[in-house]
Amino acid sequence: FQVEPGSVVPTMYTRIKRVRRGDRVYEYVQLVEGRREGGKVRQRVVATLGRVDELKASGQLDRFAGAFARLDPPGIGRRRDVGPLLLVRQVVERLGLVGAVEAHLPERRRSRLSPAEVVVALIANRLAAPAPLYDVAGWASSAAVQELFGIPPMLLNDDRLGRVLEDFAPVAEAVRGTVMLSAIERFGVDASRLHLDLTTLRVAGAYDGSALVRRGWGPDRRVARQVRALTATNPEGVPLYLRPEPGDAAELSCLGAALERLRAALPPGLVVCADSAMGHVKNLCQADRAGLGFVVPLRENTGFRHTYLDEVGRDALRPLDYLSRRQAHLPPKERTRYQGTLRPWTVTDPETGEERRFRVAYIWSSEEEASVRQARGRALAKAEAALAKVAGGLGGRYYKTRADVDAKVAAILVPVAGLVEVTTGERAGKPTLSWSRDRGAIEAASAADGVYALATNLPGRLGAARVLRTYKNQPLVELAHRNAKGQAALRVRPVFLHNDDRIGALISIVGLALVVFGLIELEVRRALGPDEQLEGLLPEGRAARPTGRNILAAFQGLGITHTPEGAVLDRLTRTQRRIFELLDVHIPWPEQPT
Repeated sequence: FQVEPGSVVPTMYTRIKRVRRGDRVYEYVQLVEGRREGGKVRQRVVATLGRVDELKASGQLDRFAGAFARLDPPGIGRRRDVGPLLLVRQVVERLGLVGAVEAHLPERRRSRLSPAEVVVALIANRLAAPAPLYDVAGWASSAAVQELFGIPPMLLNDDRLGRVLEDFAPVAEAVRGTVMLSAIERFGVDASRLHLDLTTLRVAGAYDGSALVRRGWGPDRRVARQVRALTATNPEGVPLYLRPEPGDAAELSCLGAALERLRAALPPGLVVCADSAMGHVKNLCQADRAGLGFVVPLRENTGFRHTYLDEVGRDALRPLDYLSRRQAHLPPKERTRYQGTLRPWTVTDPETGEERRFRVAYIWSSEEEASVRQARGRALAKAEAALAKVAGGLGGRYYKTRADVDAKVAAILVPVAGLVEVTTGERAGKPTLSWSRDRGAIEAASAADGVYALATNLPGRLGAARVLRTYKNQPLVELAHRNAKGQAALRVRPVFLHNDDRIGALISIVGLALVVFGLIELEVRRALGPDEQLEGLLPEGRAARPTGRNILAAFQGLGITHTPEGAVLDRLTRTQRRIFELLDVHIPWPEQPT
């Protein structure tokens, strides 16, 4: 409608009109125009939108509510948190994440939230407010979600989130593949080498009958209800791929499935690094047949330690030029020293019977050697203390006979098998016990301390130092796990969801949030320059190398206030302004005046 100059602008609102027909009462939704004329309020019904029960059944009421919510402006004086959402929005838009989701889950009518909008809202929530998932609508109403993403907070109710998670679950694999390729193409992310590892996400609740939430062993050596998550991280620390797996799934099956999907999604020439779970001959041959390059530590049962002692030896190792970033500030005498050599390794493929030629880098680390020897010393001391306790109780309630003593001694010696000589006997009807360390056995066991073996099928001129440098980025994937589990940025446990589809979809969305998280860190570091620090990232204004965690933390407390002239952004700190400049972030609101 048109408003004549000088006239009073009418207000429009909805109301419920109740009509009684016999014994029944019907409710109708009406659109009403109200205006004040001559000191009196005049109302006029513009349209009757329909009966409430019929509108609910058809979904039209939900669409009306969504349309009105999008048009509802925030009140004057209302403050909303911005935090790191400007950074999140920029990366989400560059990734084309909305389009990646909509390609598999088409957008519904504009008046309602599309699945892509829900996914974006959850990603923003995980990055800006990484608390256990609860009351997303409440968080969104206090954050600048509507201003930056056009998503009305009131539509992010639990029912809608749950339905979208169920819809998203079947297409999650396709979406994360699309997002991974988008990160490679649009951000120039290096995906020629990926570091793979598994972690666990603990789950609260019974979940009887769930195929995803299962009881399994965790890294803390405890059995608990959990979901496993496989992560693939590139050498720059960007977790490009995260896939949920059943909590009791074997590492080998998870790694095998991930390798197949990554090989199919990425260009030829992919090199993978993994932990020793992949270090079986069968797995290495399978990867080689699939055309995948690898650098993987061998497991003990491959016999690499005996091969090292019999055919290589310490004299064959040469100093390696490798220095980790975390030790760069230390004096040379305090840094870890590395030695190594590269040797050919021919194996027989257990599935095809063919011979395959690999190479093995035998690596000695002074830090690893010291750790192994300290652990052995602690084990020996613990065993001797346990033996002394047994000796103090000989002939008593628990150790009446030699057989009782032998049974207990056998259990005590398991961690130090062959390193302690124990003699038991009887004297005057009472059991006896004596022991001593076997110096020769301890010396022999120490011959391979600090040595591990890295198997590879990489072609061309290759040295032990290059193999070591390639493998040493493996901790990057463990950092991604810490981010996912809440020790740094994204807290997803405990998971309170109702079925496998919702749990798997939420973990997949957390994986997409980790991609955004990693790209924010990568882009800041690239813009800042190698090894450069950023002022004000740490408490007391100290400088630090930017990480995803301290970049997001730098924006905590930043917000906007809605005024009669429009939204106004808080004054930026020097660090916040510098990050926006590095990333060329467009700020849509003016800052508060000084």
